[in-house]
Amino acid sequence: MLFSPYPKTKREELFDRERELKELEEAVKRGERLILLLGLRRLGKSSLLNVALNELTYPSIKVDVRKTYSEFSSVNRYVIGKMLLSGMSGRKKLVEEAKLFLERVKGVSVSGLKLEITSKDFSITELLEALNEYGEKAGRVIIAFDEAQYLRFGGATRYDGILAYAIDNLENLTFILTGSEVGLLFDFLKFDNPEAPLFGRYHHDVILDRFSPEISTEFLRKGFEEANFKVSRREIEGAVGELDGIPGWLALYGYMRVTRDLGHEEAMNEVLREAKSLVQTELSRLFAYSPRYRVILKAVALGYSRWKDIKDYLTLKLGYINDSNFSKLLENLVKSGYVEKKEGKYTIPDPVLQKVFREL
Repeated sequence: MLFSPYPKTKREELFDRERELKELEEAVKRGERLILLLGLRRLGKSSLLNVALNELTYPSIKVDVRKTYSEFSSVNRYVIGKMLLSGMSGRKKLVEEAKLFLERVKGVSVSGLKLEITSKDFSITELLEALNEYGEKAGRVIIAFDEAQYLRFGGATRYDGILAYAIDNLENLTFILTGSEVGLLFDFLKFDNPEAPLFGRYHHDVILDRFSPEISTEFLRKGFEEANFKVSRREIEGAVGELDGIPGWLALYGYMRVTRDLGHEEAMNEVLREAKSLVQTELSRLFAYSPRYRVILKAVALGYSRWKDIKDYLTLKLGYINDSNFSKLLENLVKSGYVEKKEGKYTIPDPVLQKVFREL
């Protein structure tokens, strides 16, 4: 179902992502060691990654780092090691083929199809070295970190250093990192910092853009046709205009209409309600850290686009803040992907979130 609100796993479930899928798969096949899959939230990065991993013949392991951080409040080497092993456990062919290599890793226990960390001697690097040896036999092993910017919460574990070592020395591994908070992801990777482990390392970037108005219209038309649900051309044009090419919101709009038999306005209200819920979940920590974030987002959503105008609005609402602290707050929102800066002006790139932020 095109309108399914859940991440896709099959090629036929994707819509108009053939070019990006081909680019990602070809990068893996030619042996790229570090691939970045980038784009705003709700553009379909996880779906594209799922489909690629299912289609490629190489063994693969996927870790949702945001889920891992949310569950454990940490991404230290034991947590990531556990998630990597969990991604392999139960997969008969993968475990049986990799067993001989994994048994050599200190702190890893192999019992049937179950893999576990059993001691403090466990090393992420040793695990990657074992997977690299297995990759020589299997052709390649793909390790995917979804929402990889959360690897910055590794504590004493320096994942940028581990990645640098692997990229330089483990030729049979391909790492795919996705990130919707692109600024924070690049802050973690530090490709431009001469003192950082990944300085100067090559990375192949696959970038997802929003749908064009034409593609958005075709997506909605085909989705409603698939569900045998009649809508007017005017309603589709209205949805395309309001949702501005964000596949996640377009799919949710269609899903609400089809599954609940809602009219256009009712479905749009449901999309906004869902967006409000997501904002509360995604930004609760940020708002708890500083109430100024909420006011800055509202200012930008209301159309204040210049640095000085946004700062004046914030000062009017919450009192004085010095230039340096204000700039840091604004820059954090840009790095998180909620605010976009172009030619000295700040905007909210997601039209649905813009509406939500206006009501903060």
